[in-house]
Amino acid sequence: MTLPESGKPPTSADVARVAGVSRSTVSYVLNSPPGARVSAETRERVLKAVRELGYAPSAPARSLRSGNSDVVLFPLPLQPMGQLLEQFIDEFTEALRRQDLNLLIHGDRYARGVDAARAWAALRPLAVMAEAARLTDGGVEVLRRAGVRAIFAWGREEHPGVPTAIFDNRDTGAQAIRHLISRGHRKMACLVPSGPLAGLGQERWEGARTAAEDAGCSLERVDVGYIREDILAVVRGWQQQTDPPTAVFAGNDDFALMIISALRECGWTVPGDMAVVGADDLPFCDLVWPRLTSVAMHTRTMGSGAADALTSLMAGKPYKHRNHMVVHPRVVVRESG
Repeated sequence: MTLPESGKPPTSADVARVAGVSRSTVSYVLNSPPGARVSAETRERVLKAVRELGYAPSAPARSLRSGNSDVVLFPLPLQPMGQLLEQFIDEFTEALRRQDLNLLIHGDRYARGVDAARAWAALRPLAVMAEAARLTDGGVEVLRRAGVRAIFAWGREEHPGVPTAIFDNRDTGAQAIRHLISRGHRKMACLVPSGPLAGLGQERWEGARTAAEDAGCSLERVDVGYIREDILAVVRGWQQQTDPPTAVFAGNDDFALMIISALRECGWTVPGDMAVVGADDLPFCDLVWPRLTSVAMHTRTMGSGAADALTSLMAGKPYKHRNHMVVHPRVVVRESG
């Protein structure tokens, strides 16, 4: 067996030479499903050579030759990669794989408009799912002219030019406060984190505040850093009040755990002295005590819904949700609140 020159990646010509077939046969085997018009013996020779050489075909080159691609491009959002986003990507990836499509993550979190669209189009994706705020009209036109067959936006508001999955974090905050009100709480607090999660926390605060105002209830805004001492200071401040809040929406599940720990350290019980609600419904919510009540957006529904929307658009079918898909959060009730 003649291997390629050391230091150079194997090519389809190397695979063809090792397998004793033509390059066109290699291409046919790698791009056709099992059972296509090639003998089982030839297919196995080609696949064996691929394994031995460690050959990996170039997706961009393949799409340039064929005019097709199996890549769905997902530019990372500005907000940090948390467990919720990781779960969504996992479910989205699996849903696309079931339809013979591959998810490609694009790491530039900041580019938008035409500049972003040009960078995305250079990768020859079949479809793009990006934040609505990054998809300007000019950027959408660049993608369409580049042959991108489906463009799907996501964000807190509908994009005027393309179908949109609406993930409105204001609704997350509103659901948390409505739940606490339904449990009899009339004086509550809401933690608003600083740092990388500030934007997300602000949106959830806006929804929480609106829900409290609509119900005529009191809601204290508490801006806080992701530091144990800051959380302890908040709890000690409540202990100095003659009429402290009876419940807190922690903004997310990590802050909920921190506030529960601080409450216990200061001698308060959960939910007896203070009810606590988090958000994102991360796996540890069922592993702590008291188990954490949390507002959930189910990633399986989100991932499969986004994949279904993209494949419908790629097939030229009308999007079944017309202009947008709204993902509604719900409260998963446990012992903490």
